[in-house]
Order: sequence, then structure tokens, then C-alpha cells
Amino acid sequence: MRPRLADLVLEAAVCPAAPPGVQVYADQITSWVKWAVLAVLAICFFASVGMLIWGRATHHPRGARLGMDGILICVVGAILYVVGYVIVQSIVGTGC
Repeated sequence: MRPRLADLVLEAAVCPAAPPGVQVYADQITSWVKWAVLAVLAICFFASVGMLIWGRATHHPRGARLGMDGILICVVGAILYVVGYVIVQSIVGTGC
């Protein structure tokens, strides 16, 4: 006997739940990781802008190149940060 479509939808709607007492720690670790990644991205961005300005002001081609590469790495890192967060939230689910 084949399962009905309604039964499959109900089975797919199960959200994962943390064991009792662990959710507080999971939320705390998640918030620390989010703020740490945000801080690293901000430091990387401002250091890269500084390197870019220094490289342009002193006509140092390697300094300007490193600054531009750093800015691009920060942008890619920010994209991965947002995409990774969305992936984790889609796995864990919200509002279950």
C-alpha cells in the first residue's frame, strides 16, 4: 500500500528540537559565532580599505592589490555568512 501525499507532508513537517536544557547553550553559542564572524568581517574590511588607500597613496602596486583582494574576500565572506545562516535556519526551522 502506497502512503498518501497528506501523510508524507505531515512527516516532512517535523522540526528538530534540542534536548531539554540545551537550547539556551545552543542559542548562546550561535549568537557568539554570529558576532565573531561579523567582527572578523568588519576588521578585515577596514584593514583592506586601509591597505588599499596606503597602496594607492604610496604607488605601491602590491599594497593596492592586497587591499582590493581583501575587500573582495570580505564581500565573499559576507555572502557566505548570510547564505550559511539561511541554510542552518532552513534545517533547524523556526516557528515549529
